Amino acid sequence: MAAKSETLRLLVLHNSADNTEDIIKALKNAGTPTRPQLVANIEDFEDTINSQAWDLVLAGESLSDGSFSDALQTIRNLDKDIPVIVLLNAYDEELIVEALELGAADAIVFNQHQHLVFCIRRELNNLYHRRAQRKAESFLKETEKRCQLLLENSRDSIAYVHDGMHIYANKAYVELFGYESGDDLEGMPVIDLVAKQDLTSFKEYLRSYSKGEKISSDLKFHGMKASGDQVEAMMQLSAASYDGELCTQIIIRRDDSEGKAMLLAQQLKAVTSMDQLTGLANRQQMEEKLEEALIHVRREKAQSSLFYMSMDNIPQINASAGIVGTDAVIVDLARTLERLVPENTLARFSDSTFTAIIDDLSTDQARALAEKICQTVHERLFDIPNGRTIQTSLSIGIAMIGETAPDTPELLSRAVNAAEKVKVLNKGVGNGVNIFNPAENASANDSALRELLVEALEQNKFKLLFQPLFDVEDETAQFFEVFVRLPLADGKVMTPDEFLTVAQRYNLGSKIDRWVLINSCKRLKDHLTRHPNSRLLLNLTAESLQDPSLPDLINKLTKAIDPKGQPLVIQFAENDIVTYLKQAKEHVAALKSGGCSVSITNFGCTLNPINTLKHVEVDFVKLDRSFTQDLGQEENLDTTKKMAAELTALNKHVIVSYVENAATVSKLWTMGIRYLQGYYLQPPSENLVYENPN
Repeated sequence: MAAKSETLRLLVLHNSADNTEDIIKALKNAGTPTRPQLVANIEDFEDTINSQAWDLVLAGESLSDGSFSDALQTIRNLDKDIPVIVLLNAYDEELIVEALELGAADAIVFNQHQHLVFCIRRELNNLYHRRAQRKAESFLKETEKRCQLLLENSRDSIAYVHDGMHIYANKAYVELFGYESGDDLEGMPVIDLVAKQDLTSFKEYLRSYSKGEKISSDLKFHGMKASGDQVEAMMQLSAASYDGELCTQIIIRRDDSEGKAMLLAQQLKAVTSMDQLTGLANRQQMEEKLEEALIHVRREKAQSSLFYMSMDNIPQINASAGIVGTDAVIVDLARTLERLVPENTLARFSDSTFTAIIDDLSTDQARALAEKICQTVHERLFDIPNGRTIQTSLSIGIAMIGETAPDTPELLSRAVNAAEKVKVLNKGVGNGVNIFNPAENASANDSALRELLVEALEQNKFKLLFQPLFDVEDETAQFFEVFVRLPLADGKVMTPDEFLTVAQRYNLGSKIDRWVLINSCKRLKDHLTRHPNSRLLLNLTAESLQDPSLPDLINKLTKAIDPKGQPLVIQFAENDIVTYLKQAKEHVAALKSGGCSVSITNFGCTLNPINTLKHVEVDFVKLDRSFTQDLGQEENLDTTKKMAAELTALNKHVIVSYVENAATVSKLWTMGIRYLQGYYLQPPSENLVYENPN
């Protein structure tokens, strides 16, 4: 799948907007952000499909001027890679077969929303992989051209050998052995270029390499030139491919100084791949080993496991023992782990985390080993300066590596997430083991997170962050959006994306909203004494949108903070407003009558977003982040301009977030966008701090 932030660009060819709106809601509820557009006939479809990039098409069974077959033909004529899913009015096996024969990705009854969601996810995953493959193939061709050029002009003597026969030799290699051209060497056994006195050692060297044994040094040998003279040289072997054929690359160097330089380079590589404090492999080398492990398990259909071991109480150790004492504990822990895990599998991943890649462990064996590590470390007393001792513990997350395992970043993410869940399960204490299981039922973890959320509400453990929204028309105005975070015991924090789904499942969303409201207002009231007319933008959940007592609470808070001003702007998500439109109309009217402004966020992700504004009289509109993705592309820039112009014409103050570079600022500046927000301008802070970017 694409990254979480990537928005599905969905084109819907259908007569009914109501039916497709339900599908879009199902997609959003399943965590797939969507930018849809509805067209009702083939003529509009042809214009739209050619005007901008689309990820997927939903086509109705029948249309006023044609059928889904016309849509499929249009896409084929334009030679576009866009999967089409046909929406059937009722189950019809003959129609399904016809759709598949014509090239549709699938054909599904329009009201089977869960089936559609899974099908769309599958087709998106396939689409992203096809795009990645095309991109990789393009890069590969460019790389092969550069490599060929480097080979031909290299000072090193380089040849490629398959089944012991030369299939390519560069100019330096040909000259080294005294031949006229590479054609003279093609098909010649490499063994013919080795002097008789070195044949035994050369064959042994090749035998070790072919068995996959690690060769620690290059082979020193005497080469036989075409004239019969001998030349002293060093040979280095490595796996390669030439013209798509697997083969062996041979690099031969004559000069001792080059051999020394190569040895120095190897020593330098060894130093740069080692953690200087513990002597273990560092993160760079660990990631290289993980790539090798992935190749091995996919080729051999074996299984490995990635252990991510995080120290639980590193802040307390720092406070108690200082930097020197902390380093002593980390070194001692490294030696302890070396005794517990197989040789050469351990690495120091970061300051207080270690990783291990261990082959041939079943899930049960991996858990047993991790539990043994946890127990041993927890029971050990670590020496620190002044004759004192201290204890620590580990949270161990395990990601199993099988033949269908994802790439390195995703594997690391799985192991890290598994380790973090240990802390959630143990209320931030850690000292436990969790194995990542993509198919697991997360109800137990949800229950543990619920307890953590309840505790945070009761003991005020949530943390507020404030990020400015810069007003292009008034540089002195101070306007902040409020974000809530859930701190964990190890100093890390959880974002609403990680805990809000569970909170809403247990009806805690509105309670968290009230905590944010009350505590934000306390901070704002203090800030107003120094900076009058400052405002806060507060995000509330769908639960609060359904709470009839919410407007009264907010109006009371508004009067308590600033009776004469409008210090609060309440923001709801577009999807929540569309889902609970009746309640939204009542809430917005009640809030505005009490002197409170209202905003819609994630705007532009329904079939007819402007129509929503006819029912809900909001003051601010915050565009979905997909509008600012790739503004360098003309079609995306035009879409954003058009949306900004429509909203400005309706007298709405437009907010654009995720402004990450100067180029985006310059483009948005000319569109009539009133408020800009992003890390490029100023990141969120625990304090209400406004730094004018000009």
